[in-house]
Amino acid sequence: MFTQGISCLVGRVIIGKLWYKLGRKSKLSLICDLFMQEIQDSGKVWCKGFNSPAHAVRVENKIFATGKGENQTIECWVDGNILCVDLNEPDKEIRIARKVPLDLEPTLSGTLFNGFTRTKHADVLIVKSDHEKVQEKTILGETYKKGQYGSMDSQEFWAKVWEL
Repeated sequence: MFTQGISCLVGRVIIGKLWYKLGRKSKLSLICDLFMQEIQDSGKVWCKGFNSPAHAVRVENKIFATGKGENQTIECWVDGNILCVDLNEPDKEIRIARKVPLDLEPTLSGTLFNGFTRTKHADVLIVKSDHEKVQEKTILGETYKKGQYGSMDSQEFWAKVWEL
């Protein structure tokens, strides 16, 4: 009981000092920022059995293949326990939204190829973009044109596509 009280007091002091140094935003938002996961790095990985490198991002200690094609633009962010991937290819009128759970186990062997600037080059295990637990929505053709999906920013697209 006594040690729990000391730990709690130490935690409060640390949060209080950080709160003061970081501009006194709300302590709740400070705590959320401290524990929120984010994308630390991105680049290409060479996956075993593939003909070319694939785009991937690193969140914490895991590498996630995004499924980005050669002519697609990509926007990625972390929302809670989900890696959100927005792939857009205006020339082909295709836009894809993927929800990748961050707790998926990596199963694909590969090597960091290029582009990763904050990750040490190494052989890695990768979470595949086509894993069965990845949710995906695709907008294409006439729906893409009529809904003006090509000109939406990622946040607007994300909100609209998951309503469908």
